[in-house]
Amino acid sequence: MPAPSLIQTHLSLPVDFVRAMDLDKASLDVEARYKRCAVPWKPHLERTRAVIMRSAHLAKNRRKAVLFGAGLLHDIPLAELSDLFQTVVLVDVVHSRSCHLQASLFPNVSCLQADVTGTASFLIRARKTGAPLPRLELDLFKDDESVDLTVSVNLLSQLGCAPAEFLRTSHPPGEIRAFQRHLIESHLTYLRQRSGHSALITDVAWSRRPAQPPQAPPTERREVLHQVPLPPPAEAWDWLIAPAPESDPHQDLIAHVAAYPDWKESNRILPG
Repeated sequence: MPAPSLIQTHLSLPVDFVRAMDLDKASLDVEARYKRCAVPWKPHLERTRAVIMRSAHLAKNRRKAVLFGAGLLHDIPLAELSDLFQTVVLVDVVHSRSCHLQASLFPNVSCLQADVTGTASFLIRARKTGAPLPRLELDLFKDDESVDLTVSVNLLSQLGCAPAEFLRTSHPPGEIRAFQRHLIESHLTYLRQRSGHSALITDVAWSRRPAQPPQAPPTERREVLHQVPLPPPAEAWDWLIAPAPESDPHQDLIAHVAAYPDWKESNRILPG
């Protein structure tokens, strides 16, 4: 059967999709890990917030700011963005109670629950029928000319994780991997095509290293963007995402982060 053609789709978020992929549980798990690892996470969160504000000040106008992956707010400088922009929209598949509470403190801030990939309803049908996985062109805010800043916040590598698990029993691994790569490429294209300013912060690889001695070299490294290439980042740092014994009794888990305060400019690096 031939691959489906490119589809333009408005976002929808079926309740069954959220439940099937345990998205609420995933959000709670991240929140719980944050509480356990607040100290080692602090440098990463501070650098993320600084990049967001750097990108905010690069925006030519200050009407609407849209932040993808903002559901827990730990890495979002909400008060500063609220002061700077007329409207701030926090977009995520799940928003924590804390996020809703903090957003309610600012009259110009709103939470939008949405499937950032735009694939939810299509994946439900694909899992039932085994149909080819869709190729989508995201159109959220596409016609909203008031969006002057779009930021993807520590989200890119996660876009294909829940769909891959959701499709594990209905589609072959190679097709799932190709679909994960498509989701990443589509998100990057979306950021590049936005009419306003856009920025990207993402982990690009994870590695493990012995917890002792301190600063020991990594023992393994795993790329997490499915071989989708990125230009050299404006900033890069390591995020101690799971210090021992959080995920391993003897090893730390490190996420390697790349940041692009000006995503469009970062893409203008190589001719042809």
